[in-house]
Amino acid sequence: MKPIALFILSTENFINPEKDTSYLFMLEAQRRGLNILVCDHKGIHFTYNRESKKINIVAAKEARAVQVLEKEFVKESVLVNSRWGIESSIDVRSESEYYILDDFNLTSSSVIFMRSDPPIDDAYLDACTYLETIKDEVLIVNNPTALLNFNEKLCTLNFPNLIPETFILENPRMIDLDQYAKKFSNGIVIKPLNLCGGEGVQRYDSEKFNSVDLAEDTYIVQEFIKEVDKGDKRIIILNGEPLGAILRIAKEGSFICNFHSGGRPSPTEITKDDLYICNQIKDFLIDNDIYFAGIDIIGGKLTEINITSPTCVQEINRANNVKLEENVLDFILSKVN
Repeated sequence: MKPIALFILSTENFINPEKDTSYLFMLEAQRRGLNILVCDHKGIHFTYNRESKKINIVAAKEARAVQVLEKEFVKESVLVNSRWGIESSIDVRSESEYYILDDFNLTSSSVIFMRSDPPIDDAYLDACTYLETIKDEVLIVNNPTALLNFNEKLCTLNFPNLIPETFILENPRMIDLDQYAKKFSNGIVIKPLNLCGGEGVQRYDSEKFNSVDLAEDTYIVQEFIKEVDKGDKRIIILNGEPLGAILRIAKEGSFICNFHSGGRPSPTEITKDDLYICNQIKDFLIDNDIYFAGIDIIGGKLTEINITSPTCVQEINRANNVKLEENVLDFILSKVN
């Protein structure tokens, strides 16, 4: 049987063939001759093999054997049923859409791509904990220990010389926000720790931007960088080396540049100052087996190190007429073989 690439996704989310980085990785892995399985992180658990009397086998409750369609053939979904599942030696059952592999042993994979989107909730952390027990048996992108240890917004605190002034507030009150907003001429930006895509990000300066909607939670509070009106640069990093970049420009009337929040892509270059930031964090990424990352830079300041499911490869590809997924799979397969 061909080697298996297992993609752990937030399967309730629609896979957009024009935007999703995971789609490109699945398609390229399939082109390289790997069979593709898809499961949801919420279905990962420990199981017991009665026949071999082994406990604590890390399994996916349901893994779907799929074929990934090229863009020109996509209609309702990029994934269709694949016969490789039923032709394999693994027990399968057929549903209307897919062949389902029940309690699939994750160590039967050649490589696992952990690509579920935040929020980083208990189910996500549990999945990473299970994956951590098998990381020496199968290549996992990215290292589940890193996913457990490093919040994408908080891990920038390891590099205080690269980031804007940053504070962590638990259940902040308006009096607290006023105190920090007055420190900076342009006020502050307030970010929830465990969301993505610009969700929940707000600006506050007590005057023009004078209202916020916060839940009881922990927030990161940073000096607002006025250069955000020129865009937020996403740089994709593979094994510590910058691979490509795109500038995200916020829609009119907003300062949130993420594509999920309506930002638009604009071609850009990786500058000397960007390379300095990349070199400063390189050892951190390599030492923690963070093979694929996306960093965000605004006004020359590092604002996030995205390691859960970094995106923007499609936008970089289109802006520069490249195929970064080929570079990524070249590297991944070199690690597997």
